[in-house]
Amino acid sequence: MTMSLPLAPQPVPAPITHDVTIVTTRKFAQARVMGVPPEEFGIERGARSIRDCNYCFHEVVTKTESQLIGEGFDAEQIRSLSDYTGTTEIETLARDTVDEHLRLSSSATNSAARLVRITEHYVRMDNEGEGRPCLYQVITGGDQAEILRKGGKECVTPFDAIPFAATTPVPMTHRFFGRSIADLVMPLQREKTALKRGALDNLYLHNNPRVEVAEANAGPNTLDDLLVSRPGGVVRTKTSGGLNWQVVPDITTSIYPMLQYIDAELETRTGLSKQAQGIDANALQNQSATAVAQVFSASQMRIKLIARIMAEGVRDIFALLHATIRKHGQQQQTVRLRNSWVSVDPRAWRTRDDMTINVGLGSGGKAQQFAQTMAIANVQKELAMAGKVNLVSDRELYNTAAELTRIMGHKNPSRFFNDPTAINPQTGQLLNPPPAPPQPPPDPKIMAAQAKLQTEQAIAAQRAQLAQQQAQNDMVHQQIKMQAEIELAKIKAGLDAKIALLDAHLKSLAEAQKRQQAQAENEMRLAEAALGAAAEARQTKLQTLDRTERADDR
Repeated sequence: MTMSLPLAPQPVPAPITHDVTIVTTRKFAQARVMGVPPEEFGIERGARSIRDCNYCFHEVVTKTESQLIGEGFDAEQIRSLSDYTGTTEIETLARDTVDEHLRLSSSATNSAARLVRITEHYVRMDNEGEGRPCLYQVITGGDQAEILRKGGKECVTPFDAIPFAATTPVPMTHRFFGRSIADLVMPLQREKTALKRGALDNLYLHNNPRVEVAEANAGPNTLDDLLVSRPGGVVRTKTSGGLNWQVVPDITTSIYPMLQYIDAELETRTGLSKQAQGIDANALQNQSATAVAQVFSASQMRIKLIARIMAEGVRDIFALLHATIRKHGQQQQTVRLRNSWVSVDPRAWRTRDDMTINVGLGSGGKAQQFAQTMAIANVQKELAMAGKVNLVSDRELYNTAAELTRIMGHKNPSRFFNDPTAINPQTGQLLNPPPAPPQPPPDPKIMAAQAKLQTEQAIAAQRAQLAQQQAQNDMVHQQIKMQAEIELAKIKAGLDAKIALLDAHLKSLAEAQKRQQAQAENEMRLAEAALGAAAEARQTKLQTLDRTERADDR
C-alpha cells in the first residue's frame, strides 16, 4: 500500500528593499556682462570700431590655475605658465591706492590658487585656406604666446561676433579711442595748481618778508637775530631804525579772477556747473523761476550729451546679449516682468532677424514728461467725453495712467489702476471686464404712463400708510390715556393715605402739646406756691430777727 504525504508549504522569501537617492541636475545658462579694464584690452592701431576691426585681444588675469584646468585646458600647459603679479602694469599699480595688489607668488604654498594670465585673441583670418577670412578666437598663454589646448585640440574656435562693446564720453572722429573727462580737465587743473601755488608762495613771502640791513648799522649779532624768525623776537643793531623791511606786493587779487575764469571753463568743458549740483545762492537774486530753470537745463545739456553718446555702447551690449541668448537658449523659462509672470522661450528667438535696438533721444526731465503726459491725458478726456470710443479705449487710458505712475517714481502701476487686458489664469477670462453697455432710452409716452401709474400707486400707498399710522396713533392715544388715568388714581389713593396719616399725626401732636401745656401750667402754679411759701417764711424769719434785736437793745 502506497501513501502520499502532503508537501509542506515553502516559506515566502522576504522582500528585498534598497535605499535609493535620486539626484536631479539642471543646468541653467546665464548671459553675463563684465567690465574689462583698459590695460587688459587691446585693438589694432587702424581700427575705428570693434565690429569692423580685424584683430583685438583680451588678457584674462582673474582666473586661477585650478579654474582653468576645471574649464578643460591642458593641465601641463597651465602649470607651465608663470604667475601673474601685475607689477608691470602701470594702470593696475596706479589704481592700487592702498597697496592691496598681489605682488608675491602663491605657487610655493598653494599652486592651485595662483593667478595665471591667458590671452583671448579675436582675429579675422583664412584658417581653412578657402580664400575667405572668418572670425576666430585663439587662446594663448605664457610669454611665448603658445596656443593652449582643450580636450587635446588647439583653442582655435570660429566665432560669430567679437564679444566686446566699447564707448567713450568724448569720441574722436574716425578713431576708436576717444577722450575722457580727465583729458578735458587735466590741463586746466594743472593751471589751477600753478596759480594756487603762486598765490600761496606770495602769501608766505608777504607774511615773512625779507629785510635790508646796512653794513654800517649791522652789529655782530644783527644777522644771527634776523636768521631766527619768531614772534616778538629782538634784533640788535648799532643804530635804531637801521632795518628796512622789504614789502612784498600782494598778487592774489589778480589770481582769484583767473581761478574763477578757469572754473567757468571747466564747467563749459564738463557740463558740471553749480546749477547742476544744486541751486546756487546767486542764482536766486533778481531772477525769475523761468530763468533759473533755463540755466539749470542748459547746464545739464553737456551731461545729457555724454549720456546719449555712452548709450550707443549700451546698445551694442544688448545686441551681443540678444545674440548670445539666441545661440545658447535651451529651454523655456518663466520670469517676472512688469509684476506679472511671463513665459519666455529663447529658442523662438532664432528666427528674429529683423529686430533693432533704439536708444531714446530723451524727452526732458520728469517735470516736462509729466506735463506732456498730462496734455495727452487731457486730449483723451476730451475724446472720451465726445464719445470717440474708437479713438480712445480702456487700454489707451490705462497706458496713460501707467506712464504717469512711472514718471512719479512708482514701478508698479497695478497698485493704483486695474489693467483692462489682465486675464485670470484659472478661468481665462478678463479680471477687470468693461461695464455693460447702457440700455437704449425707452418711449417717452410709456415713461409718462409708467410715471403716472407709479405716482398713483405712491399716493395710494401713502394714503394707506397714513390711515394705518392714524389707527396706530389712536390706539396708542387710548392706551396712554388709560395708563394716565390708572396712574392718576394710584397717585390720588397714595395722596389720600398720606393725608390721613398726616391728620392723625397732627392730632396726636396737638393732644401731646395740650398735655405738655397743662403740665407746664401745673408746674408754674406749684412753683408760684413754693415761691410764696418761701417768701412768707423769709418774712417770718425777718420779723423774728427784728424782735430779737429789739429785745437785745432793751
